[in-house]
Amino acid sequence: MGLVFQEFIEAPSVYTCLQCKAHVAQRDDIISRTFQGRLGRAYLTESVVNERLGKVEDRLLMTGVHTVCDLHCRVCGTVIGWKYVRAHDSAQQYKEGRYVLEQSRVSTTSPTSSRPPPPMPATPNVPRSPSPLSVDTALAQYLHDIGAHATQSPLTTR
Repeated sequence: MGLVFQEFIEAPSVYTCLQCKAHVAQRDDIISRTFQGRLGRAYLTESVVNERLGKVEDRLLMTGVHTVCDLHCRVCGTVIGWKYVRAHDSAQQYKEGRYVLEQSRVSTTSPTSSRPPPPMPATPNVPRSPSPLSVDTALAQYLHDIGAHATQSPLTTR
């Protein structure tokens, strides 16, 4: 499948996937907390991150027929809600392009507690000198290593 890149939301409070804790939406972006989902209470929101959309289909919902697609968590694949693609009733068209998050599939958390720590950079196993050497010290060390005397110039040594 390859690498899955996650987006992280920097906000005081975010909704995360209940399964894998990937960020899904900002709590402040919720339009309505009184929606009814397939599994109980749900939230209507303007935007989401870390999403993967399923196939588009017509579904009979409580407010009539709507063209929707399932909303999957991009990281773990759990269905966390759906996206309204088209509302067939003109009174319901405000839902088009918006998302419903199933309350039972998301949790609320602060971004500092849900963001994984950054990976540690790989360091090669090379011994390091405690401080950089001066040019004179480095030259003296080199001359010692090749067996030349410090009073001789390396250019005249044959």
